Amino acid sequence: MAMRLIDVHAHVGSWAFPLRSGEIVDVKEHMKLCNIEQSIVSHSSAIMYDFVEGNYELAKALESEDRIWGYVVLNPYYLELSLEQLARYGENPRFVGVKLHPEQQAYRLIYRNVLALLEKVAERELPVLVHTFPGQVEDLCVVARQFPTIKFIMGHMGGDNWVAGLEAVADIGNIYLEPCCSFPDAGKLETAVGLVGAKRVVFGTDSTLLNPAFLLGLLQDANLTDEARQRIACTNALDIFEFPHS
Repeated sequence: MAMRLIDVHAHVGSWAFPLRSGEIVDVKEHMKLCNIEQSIVSHSSAIMYDFVEGNYELAKALESEDRIWGYVVLNPYYLELSLEQLARYGENPRFVGVKLHPEQQAYRLIYRNVLALLEKVAERELPVLVHTFPGQVEDLCVVARQFPTIKFIMGHMGGDNWVAGLEAVADIGNIYLEPCCSFPDAGKLETAVGLVGAKRVVFGTDSTLLNPAFLLGLLQDANLTDEARQRIACTNALDIFEFPHS
């Protein structure tokens, strides 16, 4: 069965460890090789260094793209700047969601400033991709219950402790599971679908940090129905995000 693929977790930019690729052209090459129709990316600089500069660089890179979309990265240590960034890129049609990375930026999702940001995110009805490895699952559960109208994507699905992560979020309907990780455990997708249903699992690859072929193989090899596979590959992303012209 041919699948439409939407990658909800990808990146552009350089990182603090060696990679062979990282620019928009590299994302597009990965998309071509794996038949990925659309990708949503955040900029590494916005996560690791200067979120204002990184968001700006991403906006420039996306100006001429029609199949790659952006996450605006917010940093709760700079509340007013983050609110300005949310207002600016919330009006930019190339940006379709918010990215929070509590590990790299060293905060907890239950911090007061994060809650203040999420109040404004909820007003704009933007989905939020949250990096949840290691140790952010409990806080994600708290804020997801506090902001039930926000659709949260649980990036990495808890990482190496993904089984406990699944169990923690099983009854929270606005948390979607995204399994990309460098841990090649068997049965991830089958377990996730069995616990929460195919409607709450999405396809994300961590490209260009990881080769998306790894996650594509995970999806193709999973013991799932064609309907469930297509939901994960594409349909759920179309329900979560508003893509112009999709």
